[in-house]
Amino acid sequence: MASGYRLGVLTVVLAIVLSGGLCLAWVRASGRATAEAAGGAPAGQDLGDAGDPIGAFSMVERSGEPVTDATLGDRVWIASFIFTRCKLSCPRITSVMKSLQDRLAGADVKLVSISVDPEHDTPEVLGEYANTFAADPDRWWFLTGPKDATLDLIRTKFLLTAMTNPAPAPDGSDEAVIHSDRLALVDRGRLVGLFDSRDPQALDALILKAKRLALPGWVRALPPINATLNGLCTVLLLLGWSAIRKPSSPAAVAAEGEAEVAPTVAARLSALWHNPAMRGHLLAMGTAVLTSAVFLGCYLVYHAFAGSKRFPGAGFWKWLYLTILTSHSLLAALAVVPLVVVVLRHALGGDYARHARAARVAFPIWLYVSVTGVVIYLMLYQMPAVARG
Repeated sequence: MASGYRLGVLTVVLAIVLSGGLCLAWVRASGRATAEAAGGAPAGQDLGDAGDPIGAFSMVERSGEPVTDATLGDRVWIASFIFTRCKLSCPRITSVMKSLQDRLAGADVKLVSISVDPEHDTPEVLGEYANTFAADPDRWWFLTGPKDATLDLIRTKFLLTAMTNPAPAPDGSDEAVIHSDRLALVDRGRLVGLFDSRDPQALDALILKAKRLALPGWVRALPPINATLNGLCTVLLLLGWSAIRKPSSPAAVAAEGEAEVAPTVAARLSALWHNPAMRGHLLAMGTAVLTSAVFLGCYLVYHAFAGSKRFPGAGFWKWLYLTILTSHSLLAALAVVPLVVVVLRHALGGDYARHARAARVAFPIWLYVSVTGVVIYLMLYQMPAVARG
């Protein structure tokens, strides 16, 4: 292996080792802090972006309008589970929903409070209850429906507790209906998260994810586009490297010599273009540079609209993801960009010896960054078992 390639590979290995050590320390420290803050209990469960369908349901809103799964089928919505006679957890849960109404102003996210005591909570009763919390009728719905179907939906599709208390305390120290105080996040008919309404960090995570899922379709399409661009760049890098690594033919040597003495960039490129191997290398590497530039633009646009997506996994998978992400980001910013600039400058200037030396260093680093760009996307968006830890 040429010394340039060895230096590039060594740079990648050092970045991985450094990132792995830093991320291991961070994961351990953050894990201890989270466990202490939560008393050892998880504050929320991000179920990934795919999620499981919640299926069909039919209820009535406080306005008297029917609401079915189809009504909310193309919406992002947050569900809470309450009943108006509840004096313990429900006022707090509904106050949290009121805060979400304020914090999600401007986001296309619907709030839905579902009664677990539908025999008492008629649309009229729910309407009065909603008014006490200044619920916006366009953004925050209160639903009631058949009791058995509602409780079964909550248990089997929302994966939460919901049952009639068989022996409520006469003094009112417990609730007539036992139900969860978690908030469910639904994305176009699929359950994608359950978040503890008592935990501020869980609520922050809920808001961040809800806003991201409610973005316009073209913004939500950017992550797979970015992964495709990274994958394309990987293929182009390998093609460009394959075209140039073969022993130089007399024609290639002559073309390179002619290019070195050419007076302009256009003349140099024209001289190289006439040799098939050089032409393949120019096409592949030039397209790789253009692909990376398009990727960078798409990446910046996506994060300007959506911010960062948090990896929901834990333990080993979180450490592995963060190690890959950190090494990828460090090498992309500190190595790939400056090295590509140097490689291009030498190539366009006709100094092909220096161009080749710099390219040997840049190639394994750039290849690693392109491959890990795809891996990061897969771990974050397409591997729910990994993402859940």
